[in-house]
Amino acid sequence: MTDPVVERLAGYVSSLEYADLPDEVVHQVKRLVIDSLGCGLGASAAAPVRAARDVALEVHGSSPATLLGTTDTTTPELAAFVNGVMVRYLDFNDTYNGKDAAHPSDNIPAVLAAAEAHAASGRELITAVALAYEVQAAWADSFQLASGGVWDQAAYAAISAPLGAGKVLGLTAGQLAEALRISVVSSMTLGEARRGTISHWKAAAVPNAGRNGLFAATLARRGMTGPPEVFSGTHGFFAGVTGAPVELAPLAREDGNDRAFRLMESRFKRYPAGFFSQTAIEGAIEAREVLGIADAGDVEHVHLRTFESGKRVMAGDPTRWRPETRETADHSLPYVVACALRFGTLEPAHFEDDVLRDPVLLDLMQRIEVVRDPECDAAWPEAILNILTVRTSDGREHTAAVPYYRGHFKRPMSDGDIEDKFRRLTTGLLDAPRQQAALDRLWQLDEETDLGRVMAALAIA
Repeated sequence: MTDPVVERLAGYVSSLEYADLPDEVVHQVKRLVIDSLGCGLGASAAAPVRAARDVALEVHGSSPATLLGTTDTTTPELAAFVNGVMVRYLDFNDTYNGKDAAHPSDNIPAVLAAAEAHAASGRELITAVALAYEVQAAWADSFQLASGGVWDQAAYAAISAPLGAGKVLGLTAGQLAEALRISVVSSMTLGEARRGTISHWKAAAVPNAGRNGLFAATLARRGMTGPPEVFSGTHGFFAGVTGAPVELAPLAREDGNDRAFRLMESRFKRYPAGFFSQTAIEGAIEAREVLGIADAGDVEHVHLRTFESGKRVMAGDPTRWRPETRETADHSLPYVVACALRFGTLEPAHFEDDVLRDPVLLDLMQRIEVVRDPECDAAWPEAILNILTVRTSDGREHTAAVPYYRGHFKRPMSDGDIEDKFRRLTTGLLDAPRQQAALDRLWQLDEETDLGRVMAALAIA
């Protein structure tokens, strides 16, 4: 027996080539790589990154890959994991949103590690990143995993990562099919990774699926097989994860169609927080400026209208109203809105312990009310509409309604914005000349023949 989903995806990935990518897609991949690696470097000193890096440094392989921000190498699987934790830790990497939300840039560390270890070119890397984005985003367009279920968004990467990694490994269609089967049957992750008080594993759950996906591709390359009906079987993905068969949406350039690549609709983040909150943060900053708020005591009340997913994920649990960890705080609407009102921005430093426990900020959070609103629900999922009304202690009010944040594909960041974000994240890690040298090399990724040189350009002195 064969599985039509497996055969379809393996055939698609094996047939897609660099020449099939429009120029704007190639350029967008470069933007996404710059953004993701900047986010990763910005997390270099984080506790879970240090833990993962320490483990990886104990292991060496004959086809090594580089740990981001260093000149150290390890096996490609462990490099994929460490670098993936780095890219994801700040919750600053881009998002795709269809019926469900996902972070397709989680594929980049796995594909990059595989590409470096196996001497793939920059063009081969770009092709694999584009197709991994396409596969993961198409699944997010096709069904909703998160609502009421027990499975984590890592389920998407379990499908896309082995295909992206397998592409740069040069797998045949048959080998890609086996890599997909092995990865899907072995890589399902419980949604508890993002519930309640959120732990370090939030940043590691999807990178672990990426590591497993690369490992599955390596095994398939050596001849290992996986269960044939991994999607459609009686105990397969549809039975256990989605609950019913899913019709996967059409993929870009599949069977000669002219559908745009989904990565063109990626949403870059301007602030290091859950993407549901990006427009609420902008609205809070707008209200602060209009009302001339100089102190948290100037705010009497905040009424935030949002959509069902935003309220459920970022305000629907008591832990979101008194977050005890960084990971919980960046998924707390009241916390990030309070920071924006108090500081006029939101930066990675605002999730340090001294800010998390700031009594002034905690008090301000208690003056924030979050309600589900039908207008916001109707705008979702294309728009991330948050409507925020701030009333000051002297009775003045301002309402900010923001449907598209800066970085949304309908209000995109420029190349200069992407570079500025990279520089902000790497300040103190790379000096200005090295920042520019790294950016220059990444903008020329399509001409690169040695990806080890790319990683070397990102090493922190």
